[in-house]
Amino acid sequence: MVDWGVGEYERTAAELEPAARHVVELAAIAPGERVLDVACGTGNAALIAAAAGAEVTGLDAATRLIDVARARAAAAGAGATFVAGDALDLPFEDGAFDVVLSVFGIIFASDAERALGEVVRVLRPGGRALVSAWIPAGAIREMVEVLARGVAAAGGPERPGFDWHDPEAVVPIAARLGATVTTEDGALVIEGTSPEAYFAAGEVSHPMSVAMQPLLDRTGRYPEVREAAIAALRGGNEDPAAFRVTTPYRVLRLTRDSGA
Repeated sequence: MVDWGVGEYERTAAELEPAARHVVELAAIAPGERVLDVACGTGNAALIAAAAGAEVTGLDAATRLIDVARARAAAAGAGATFVAGDALDLPFEDGAFDVVLSVFGIIFASDAERALGEVVRVLRPGGRALVSAWIPAGAIREMVEVLARGVAAAGGPERPGFDWHDPEAVVPIAARLGATVTTEDGALVIEGTSPEAYFAAGEVSHPMSVAMQPLLDRTGRYPEVREAAIAALRGGNEDPAAFRVTTPYRVLRLTRDSGA
C-alpha cells in the first residue's frame, strides 16, 4: 500500500484543485449541510465545501496530509474538521452526512465494494455521494501504465483492478447497497514547462513515484522505464513549446434510496 504522506503530495493536490471544485459544484451543497470528504488529502474539496457554508469533515489515512489540511483550514479561517482514518472503516455513525465527496480518493482503496459500502452507510437516506475517477485515456494514463508495467515486471504489486470509471462496474454494487448512480464527465488540463520537467518534478514529489523507485532501482530498470514514461508524455503533449495535456475523468453521483 502506498503511503500518501511521503514525498510532497501538495504539488499534485494543487494540480487537482480544479477537479475538486467541479465535484463540489456538482454536489450543489447548501449551507449547513453535513459533508464528509473521504481520502481528502490536503483538503481541496473539504475547504471548497466549507466555503459554501457546509459543516465539513475531512478524513485521510495519511496523518501528514491531515496536518497540511488543518493548516490550510486555519489559514483560510475555515471551520472544517480533519481526522485520520480508514476509508474502509469510516469512524462515523450510519446516516451521519448529507453529502460524501471523494476526489480521486477512494478509487485507490484495496476493496472497492467495501469502500462504496462505507460511503453509502454514512449517508442519510436521500443523501448523495460524488466520487471522481480517472477515465483510462490520455498521456498521463499512458505514463501511469508504463510505470505500472515496470513495477509489475520487477515483482511489485499489481494496481487495483476495479473500473471505477465504468458505470457497469459500479451500478450493480450501488444497487445492492440501496443507491442509484448517474455520471457526468470532466477534463483536467495539466501544464508544465516540458514533459521532462513535469516527470522530474513528479518522481521526487508524488507518493506513488517515490514508493516505486527503490524497487525499480534494485532491478536496474528504472532508467529504461523512466524514458518510456517520458516518451508517453511527449507523445500526448498538446503544446510543442512547453507541456500541456488534457486528462478526462468521470464523476459518479450515488444517491442513497430514501427508504434505505
